[in-house]
Amino acid sequence: MSLTNKQYHHGDLKVAILEHAAQTIATEGLEALSLRAIARDLGVSHGAPNRHFKNKAQLLAVLATSGWQQITAATLQAIETTEPQDPSARLNAMGRGFLKWALEHPSLFQTITHPDVGRYADADLKAAQEAFRSEIKMAVEASQVAGRHADTDLLALMLYTNAVPFGAAMILSNPFLSDPLLAATPTGLDREQLINKVIDLVVPLDSSPTHLSQPSLSSGSH
Repeated sequence: MSLTNKQYHHGDLKVAILEHAAQTIATEGLEALSLRAIARDLGVSHGAPNRHFKNKAQLLAVLATSGWQQITAATLQAIETTEPQDPSARLNAMGRGFLKWALEHPSLFQTITHPDVGRYADADLKAAQEAFRSEIKMAVEASQVAGRHADTDLLALMLYTNAVPFGAAMILSNPFLSDPLLAATPTGLDREQLINKVIDLVVPLDSSPTHLSQPSLSSGSH
């Protein structure tokens, strides 16, 4: 069945609109997004999307809110098998969960990190983003108490801890950036192994105290 003949149930159309919107932003940019264009591509009447979203701003806010909620859930799910008394292991697992989610949902990840999406932030989107930030902050604080970068300013450590996973996700989710890098630097690692190596550089599973000014880039003692 072609898209032009496809029939959507009420809830299915909302999901289809959100998925199509994320894909459009990732491939064509935010400026290419419009409810009318989405209706055309999905083969529904031009007014059908307005039953779910009154305008582009609301669509973007709902889409980004969903993205932040999903990425928070992914990071929390990743720590379920870690020991509560091992803050570094929990923070490491959160980083792996974050990066894995971002690479499995590249369109949605690129949406929530798009510089223009913040212009459409509503209370729900701000709350979803704050929930993610709060979880990371608590995990970073716990790791500091355990001796990881204990003498480092919390904000600096938050930026450091977030920068590598976010940066790696932005590169690896964008073929234009990742393909030349991977081609120029052959590796025998599969994607999950690469994710783990990246996060281990930021949060080594070695529990010994570390200092931000001289991070250990070795594979760690065994």
